[in-house]
Amino acid sequence: MKRMLSATLGLATLGTVLVGCSTTSPSMHIGAAAYRAGEYVAAADAFSDAIAKNPRSADAWNNRAVARLRLGEVNAAIADFNMALELAPRDAEIYYNRANGLVAAGQYQEAIADYSRAIELNSSYAKAYFNRGTAYALVGQRDVAQNDWSRAIALEPDPWAKSAMRRSAGLDGPPTVAVVKPIETQPAVAPAPPPGTGPATVPLPSKPSPVAANPPVPPAAPPVVAVAPPQQTMLPQPAASLQSLDARALASRAITRELDGDHGGAMQDLTAAMQLEPDPGRRASIANLMRLLDTPR
Repeated sequence: MKRMLSATLGLATLGTVLVGCSTTSPSMHIGAAAYRAGEYVAAADAFSDAIAKNPRSADAWNNRAVARLRLGEVNAAIADFNMALELAPRDAEIYYNRANGLVAAGQYQEAIADYSRAIELNSSYAKAYFNRGTAYALVGQRDVAQNDWSRAIALEPDPWAKSAMRRSAGLDGPPTVAVVKPIETQPAVAPAPPPGTGPATVPLPSKPSPVAANPPVPPAAPPVVAVAPPQQTMLPQPAASLQSLDARALASRAITRELDGDHGGAMQDLTAAMQLEPDPGRRASIANLMRLLDTPR
């Protein structure tokens, strides 16, 4: 089954991916177009329509999950990924996408298990190796993380993506993006923060028919880095919109955007979350997360 490009043209390791490009379903095409335009509510609605018409479509469940991650609806996204895997238990991209959602929720060990399953199903899955390395870094296993990053760089066929991974891993000069620390510093995870990569560039999860992965991510103190692909090839990264999101959902979405390589959007969401959050303790956590994201490796 043909997959869609990720939000960063598949160059971001920790990015979710839409799938089902070859489908003839109008709802799937509409959802993919809306997702590409940054209209995530419309995309999720279109994929919901596709699910209503064909509840056995793993692609439709996967794609709605990817759109929901962009909206900061982490728990709902993971539930959709679970359903997609019930329908397609041997689909490596869905495991990869769910792993990205689990990282966003701060469930790093579970994410490592899903990345490992994706690698079992596709031994040359460079992005899965790279993102698994980032998850290992987030739980403090830096040596294991470095092994995964090295393996991902060796497997990645795309020269630009390979270079981005190397930069994110700190092998080609200073990284382009910062690192994200685990649970206690992520106010929005409840299972919270939302896809597409380890030390270099981070992409979004892998399934929704029309969407795809994002740029690789780098390690730090546990790290999750994102490197943006060439300006002219990147899909649009719409500015953060409050819509009906509360502070927790915004903070969760910020993690997803960071994983997708959209550092500016992540910081906008966190700034908005700070303004909306009434609890002093959570405001302090959001402020801490903002410092982590803006701290170079």
